[in-house]
Amino acid sequence: MSISTARAWHLDIDKCLNWIVPPNFIHKLPKPISHFLGYREKPQKDIGNVLVAFWACLGAFAGVSVIEAVFMIPDIRRHGPPLLIASFGAAAILEYNTIESPYAQPRNTIFGHVVATAVGIGITKLFTLSDNFEDLRWLAGGLACGAASGAMTLTKTIYPPAGATALLAAIDPQVQQLGWYLLPLVLLSATLTLITSLLLNNIQRRYPTYWWTPVDLTKNKEGRRGGIEKIISPSGSCTPERSPRHGNDPPPNTVMITSERIVVPDGILLTFEENGILEILRNRLGQGYTKLSESGAIA
Repeated sequence: MSISTARAWHLDIDKCLNWIVPPNFIHKLPKPISHFLGYREKPQKDIGNVLVAFWACLGAFAGVSVIEAVFMIPDIRRHGPPLLIASFGAAAILEYNTIESPYAQPRNTIFGHVVATAVGIGITKLFTLSDNFEDLRWLAGGLACGAASGAMTLTKTIYPPAGATALLAAIDPQVQQLGWYLLPLVLLSATLTLITSLLLNNIQRRYPTYWWTPVDLTKNKEGRRGGIEKIISPSGSCTPERSPRHGNDPPPNTVMITSERIVVPDGILLTFEENGILEILRNRLGQGYTKLSESGAIA
């Protein structure tokens, strides 16, 4: 097996999962509920960074405080956990500040933390089988963090604070002694963070940008490839795809983004984060078009 062959390996877990994930139905819920779940009938107006800083500060304060208050419950305290799993301090910056980042979306918030925590606990458990665990704790921490990063990449749930959770599961004695009880504590903390985010981030902003994937799952279930279309370069065996509705596709090696469509060359493999960024740009273009239409600039 050559190195060039390994470079072409690409696991897209969403090709299997997106067929069973239901399309977004939040727009069908009552307006007061759908609003705080991130749905908007009209484009959300941007706010200045002073208000962003205010809501980020209030969100981090509220989110961290809620978790700490819940961890004070006697049934939880008797297991001896810290007042707060430290990685949720970093999570507060993502969830209340950079709320449009692909890393801050609910899939990453919940599943990224769960995946990384499970990997960290599992690797630490293996190392504790050794009588020299204390001498190997540093190695367990590095391996736990690295393996968690790889697992999150393959599952498209990259969540930077979760790497710290996997590390803490190995190198922090107070966290390590929790064992598998750490997993439900992390899930509880991530859920509380998400609930607080939905309440505070939707007052003057919009969160989340998407719940599971930026790809339109409705189109996916109708047999289309999803929200990101591909074109074949002339050097391939196929001719470029054409769309009678949208006209000719862009030239090879060109990425086209409109308010309705994203087209990238067929040879480019996009990561989950890159897909999310392209979808955010497409949504922004749609919002700009709507604003121009409402102002009468577009007939």
